[in-house]
Amino acid sequence: MRYLIFLFSLLSLTPSLSAQGERNPFELTARLPVQSLVNGQDSLTEARVSDNPFDLRPSNIAPSTSSAPAVAPKIGPQNDRQNGPLVIQTADPNKGKGALLSIHVILLLTLAGLWLLFGNLLRQCLRATMNDGIVNQLYTRRSGGELGALWACYLYFFLVAGFYVYLLASYFEIGLSYGIWGSWLTYALAVAAILGLKNMILVLFSFLFPVRKEVSRYVFVLMIFAILGGLFIAPVNLLISYAPVEWRTTFLYGGVVVLVGIYVLHLMRGMFIGSRLFFSRPVHFLLYICAIELAPLLLIYYYVSGLLP
Repeated sequence: MRYLIFLFSLLSLTPSLSAQGERNPFELTARLPVQSLVNGQDSLTEARVSDNPFDLRPSNIAPSTSSAPAVAPKIGPQNDRQNGPLVIQTADPNKGKGALLSIHVILLLTLAGLWLLFGNLLRQCLRATMNDGIVNQLYTRRSGGELGALWACYLYFFLVAGFYVYLLASYFEIGLSYGIWGSWLTYALAVAAILGLKNMILVLFSFLFPVRKEVSRYVFVLMIFAILGGLFIAPVNLLISYAPVEWRTTFLYGGVVVLVGIYVLHLMRGMFIGSRLFFSRPVHFLLYICAIELAPLLLIYYYVSGLLP
């Protein structure tokens, strides 16, 4: 009993051990950063840097609401790869210039060859625009070897006119999605189809009505003026492609003026050929004017006006 009383007195009178007043070295919560109230919200203060590799650090830190601006993530190749493959696009200003140069070389070499081979015939075609006697000479000699030369120059006009139409369509941003070569040949075939259809209608007209002689001469004159168009449009195409930018529009519309002028001269020559029909067969003459000349022009105008912006 004495031992129990002594033990109870010892426990109640002696002060607490000093070790119990210190921090517990095994306590984990004491190593975490202390929470403080900033701007009315809870935020964690910066954790103390400790050399202890086993020290605990907070894993989820609330976003700071301080006035420091947020730094946007850098956009680099890694972020681009996350959204999709990295595509490198190049804008080559010289793209297509090689094809244009090749077409011009082909057309100019062809023109030089035609002039060397059939220079005398081409000069006669130039003089025939104002001299009806030369037209009669060419018409009477068309059955000889000159007919092949005329057809070669006629085909050259299709190529030159098709290339001019391509340049005109490119100016108004009208494309066929065939590339430069494909578009050029397509437009050349379109020009040949238009003139071929006109010639077929004229031939049919000559079989239906007694105007075969006049129609034959008119078709021949159409070939002569088309050859002249090829001679004049070839240098215009060169100027449109390689002139300074501020002059290209002028040369482009200058080509339109040249073609319209040649067409007007062709109509005047045709009026001279069919002048006798105007009084003897006025119905035939008016039918030709409406069906052969005005109707195709109106169709072309309607088609082009629908394509232009």
